[in-house]
Amino acid sequence: WRTHEVTDGVGDNPVVVASGKLPDGREYRDAVEFKQLLLQDLDAFNLTLIEKLATYGLRRTMSFSDREELQKIAAISKANDYRLKDLLEAFVCSDLFLSR
Repeated sequence: WRTHEVTDGVGDNPVVVASGKLPDGREYRDAVEFKQLLLQDLDAFNLTLIEKLATYGLRRTMSFSDREELQKIAAISKANDYRLKDLLEAFVCSDLFLSR
């Protein structure tokens, strides 16, 4: 892992601050702890990733009526051990994407 940011300019490169706090208040000190926290909520992370991907891919925000299709994609992703390849395939083969 990097310990310092690489920047152009004068002076020392700033130290990388890898600690933080999730919106629910859980804190982490480094990338390893961050990963562990994300893995505790893998289904929620997966669904959020799909929603953000769909928002980007369809160029619109997701609405309540999209929820069922997003959950279908999430179920396919989970059944395939959350592999990104399978998630992307499920998304581009979904009614959500094909009917845009």
